[in-house]
Amino acid sequence: MPGSRDPLRLPLELDLFEGPLDLLLTLVLREEIDLAELALVQVVHATLDGGEPWDPATAGELVLLLAAFAELKARRLVGDDEGDLTPDPEAEDVRERLAQRLIAYAPFQRAAAWLADNDGVDGAVRYRRVPLGVAASVPVGGSREELAAAMARVLTEPPTPSLAHLNRMRVNVGELVARLRGALGRVRSVSFDDMTRDATPLEEGVTLLACLELARRGEATLDQPEPFGDIAIHRQGRTQS
Repeated sequence: MPGSRDPLRLPLELDLFEGPLDLLLTLVLREEIDLAELALVQVVHATLDGGEPWDPATAGELVLLLAAFAELKARRLVGDDEGDLTPDPEAEDVRERLAQRLIAYAPFQRAAAWLADNDGVDGAVRYRRVPLGVAASVPVGGSREELAAAMARVLTEPPTPSLAHLNRMRVNVGELVARLRGALGRVRSVSFDDMTRDATPLEEGVTLLACLELARRGEATLDQPEPFGDIAIHRQGRTQS
């Protein structure tokens, strides 16, 4: 489907000018066409009689351009005084705004022309519509009883994982502290090796913590004559029962 024609490229046939609107605006800004001799009504009628549909954004931009065009001509006519050689700042501002709008519109104008030229080429492309392929049937071997047994195995809840390989041993530091207190209550000193003779490595470590706890509380002193040797645990003061 061909795109709508660019409103600023519509040809105008006026008494003083014949060509597109953007060229007319350029000549006005260059003062090559006298605004006093240009009938603005003819410009509006010639622009709106193009007979082509416009999108709202383009129509709004065109209305702003024509409004600025009319304001520029009105200021030019009202302020036309041969004895006054001072330029009107407001008229210069209107001219500047009109030029800025024309310059800002130029890239969109070129893009619209490019899209219009390429619409005929891209519109001729047709993609082949391929129907969805039918999935091939997968043969299922075995009887109905075997299929039911296989489904039953799938739906069977798996067994609970075994935790037998995990160490569940729990050693209480408080119990070992009480055990050391009892031993020190009977004798004045005990051997660490004797207290942990049949103990596991975990129990040995916790027993050492119990010894350090008694030493921290001032109930026992620890003596190790040789590095990595046996530890003598001596009663200090009066142990708690």
